[in-house]
Amino acid sequence: MRLARLVAVVVSVGFSYGGFIGISRSGDPAGLKALGCGLLVSLLLLHLYNCVQTADGRRPRAWQWTLAAQAVLTGVGLLLFADTWYGNTGFLAAAVLLLIRPVAAAWAGFAVVVVVQFVSGLDVRPTVWEAAYLALGHTAFVGVALYGVARFADLVADLEKTRTALAEAEVARERLAFAQQLNERVGRTLEAVVRDGETARASLRDLLTDRLALARSALNETRSVAHSHRGTAPLPPPAAGDLTTTFVTGLGMAAALLMLLTGPIRSLSQADESSGGIALYLVSLAVFTGLSLWCLQIGDDDGRPRFWRFALPAAFVVALLPNLVFDRPVWYATLYLPALTIVLLRGWARWAVTIPLIAQEVVLLVLWDASFQPGTVVDQTYEMVWIAERALVIYGFARMGQLARELRTARTRLAHVEVARERLRFARDLHDLLGFSLSVVVLKSELALRLLDRDRARARQELDDGLAAARQALADIEIVSTGYREVSLEDEVASAKAILATAGFAVDGTVDAPHLTTEQNNVLATVLREGVTNVLRHSDGRRCTLDAGLIDGRVRLCLRNDGVRPNNVPPGSGLDNLAYRMGTVGGFLKGEAQDDSYVLTAEIPLPS
Repeated sequence: MRLARLVAVVVSVGFSYGGFIGISRSGDPAGLKALGCGLLVSLLLLHLYNCVQTADGRRPRAWQWTLAAQAVLTGVGLLLFADTWYGNTGFLAAAVLLLIRPVAAAWAGFAVVVVVQFVSGLDVRPTVWEAAYLALGHTAFVGVALYGVARFADLVADLEKTRTALAEAEVARERLAFAQQLNERVGRTLEAVVRDGETARASLRDLLTDRLALARSALNETRSVAHSHRGTAPLPPPAAGDLTTTFVTGLGMAAALLMLLTGPIRSLSQADESSGGIALYLVSLAVFTGLSLWCLQIGDDDGRPRFWRFALPAAFVVALLPNLVFDRPVWYATLYLPALTIVLLRGWARWAVTIPLIAQEVVLLVLWDASFQPGTVVDQTYEMVWIAERALVIYGFARMGQLARELRTARTRLAHVEVARERLRFARDLHDLLGFSLSVVVLKSELALRLLDRDRARARQELDDGLAAARQALADIEIVSTGYREVSLEDEVASAKAILATAGFAVDGTVDAPHLTTEQNNVLATVLREGVTNVLRHSDGRRCTLDAGLIDGRVRLCLRNDGVRPNNVPPGSGLDNLAYRMGTVGGFLKGEAQDDSYVLTAEIPLPS
């Protein structure tokens, strides 16, 4: 989250820097320049309020008014500074994408902003392509870039919110598959046992022999089902999660194309090149763009694509060689190389290569007293900011794609933990419930068969006892399949620590609860389960403290977590239900935010 917000802020400030440079270099009076800078500062602050916020899925308060104010400031800027304001319209384009619902209306609004910039550019630029360059190379690119880096935080939040839901869905699917298998393999056999026992009165020996065979078969099937659910592979996760990665990749590729193509094509249109030079330029640009897109795609191993070690040097060669033919203002693909190195390189090599490439003008001046494009210190500073902000945008999109994959893997692992726990519950309940009931059926049937010739009345009694055990086994199938069982506080504590650790929380605290009644044990275990669920759904933190023990004659359970999102404490309905259940055992429940932490406390009197 911190990285996501930092990228969004830095990129936003970087894009506004170019606007300040444009206003300061305009031929407007000093007072008008001051007004322009004030407008731009206000526009930047509004953008940060609207777009760089806590990622909880909600739009900021009064967003309609702040978006309207942003639109007004953008329009005033276009009227007063039409020749230099074009990049700043991208802030409004990004805000429209982030705030307007539904998505189709947002993209329609985005297109309107781009078209307005194009129309405004026709009044100050000599050609249609120049106006299109302002609309596409600045407004559209800045809008997509700012939208993407702002959505970085939303992506993190959205994926985290779905972890628990995915785990619950996997458990439900596993329970359904288990119930179907159990009913097919065991339930039908038990139904036959009960049906035969209730209807048969004639050939008791044949009945007992058949029932014994059926009971043994049911017991073997139960053991088979239990063992198969101890170690089989989990069900595959839903494929819908791939949509997020696809969307992020597509958005990043769109930003890269806007960055790589609009500026160079504009430069070529302004240059006086021969047909051969134009062909060479377009081929070089196409090859460089293709290599760049290949380098920026998400790979299957460590996030880097296959053959990137060949594609990256090739991109360097294609970026440098055309400088032998074209002047620097026409061909400047080297400015885009830091976007590739910051994504592909790792460790010290990333910064050892990327930083000199960002400051390539300064490096040339210091080492060789040369420059691609001589200018003032402000010119060179602006060029470094221009290069760095675009490299950071591309890095943000690449990191978003990698993060989507990493979090999707974490979600799947978390779901597998839940499924594994459910399988253990299946196996345990099968052993404790069905295993016992079916063993009774087998035992009573064998005993009745042995007593049949010596004591027919006793044999019938044993037969009736076995029949009752078979009926109980049928009822136990429902218990095992639906999960209606007592909840153990001890088991829930172990489960809570495991799932919190899986979710990335450091868990500490002491649990030393005394002996409780069954009802008290169930209520405290349920409170802990709901509290952990709320931590996973509503916390951005990384530390959780779990304490349980005897204090002043009362048993107290306390769950504390950090990273509470502002104005987003756990919803009241779930806690109200828990408070009601606590009241049934003479206890109380309290949840409150303390600084950046949330504390859930449950107390019940010590059983007499």
